[in-house]
Amino acid sequence: MGKLDGKVALITGAARGQGREHAVTMAREGADIAALDICRDLPYPRYSLAKPEDMTETAGLVRQLGRRILPLEVDVRSAAEMEAAVAETMAEFGQIDILVCNAGIADMALTWDITEDWWDAMIDINLKGYWLAVKYVVPHMLARNQGGRIIMTSSVAGLRGDPGMAHYCASKWGVVGLAKSLAQELSPYSITVNTLHPTAVNTDIIAGMAKASAMATEDLVNFIHAGHALPVKLIEAADVANAALWLASDDGRYITGHTLKIDAGRMLK
Repeated sequence: MGKLDGKVALITGAARGQGREHAVTMAREGADIAALDICRDLPYPRYSLAKPEDMTETAGLVRQLGRRILPLEVDVRSAAEMEAAVAETMAEFGQIDILVCNAGIADMALTWDITEDWWDAMIDINLKGYWLAVKYVVPHMLARNQGGRIIMTSSVAGLRGDPGMAHYCASKWGVVGLAKSLAQELSPYSITVNTLHPTAVNTDIIAGMAKASAMATEDLVNFIHAGHALPVKLIEAADVANAALWLASDDGRYITGHTLKIDAGRMLK
């Protein structure tokens, strides 16, 4: 038996990277998956986002595990698209037990060099997108009255400031405020809400951020490594997915409003 048998997980940003790992890990433990991703590039961030073929690969990995998957190309900034995606998920599966708010971007610039468009894109994707997912998923969880799990990817940057990332930090701190407020609102209904705070994860975003900042990827990785207490340069997406699985399963049923660090000791420094 899997830890998530009979459950349905809706995951944003699921086509590649951490989102894909969440989808595969939860499917391996028995969950069916609604996988949302924009699957096209945007003017910002200054690197490529997931492609349709990435979503196809994620869907194939989930199906290989014997689980169902509903892949949906969705812009998390759009209320209409998010409402429609949740409605389609309900029509397909009849329930949503787990919401993983994972879709996000990162980029680097000094605070006074951030443009209004860059600021708006960062906040809209990383924070508004989470709120919209909650707005349309939570009523279904409440109506079903079977509890639920909401897991939001913040960052170590949601617990501290980082130079050159003010807009990113602002968005990730905002996620914590959203989650802690929501945890109080939903606790009477046995719906838990928690945030994940990874350090830098070994995904395509690292190379993209380095390129956007005119840095060599290895220089950025070495800078990140210097901030870790443990001797590791980057953590893996599986490290984050395993933490999310713990919170999504019965193992984490009494944990809510928690900020879970997967940070290689970064917050010790």
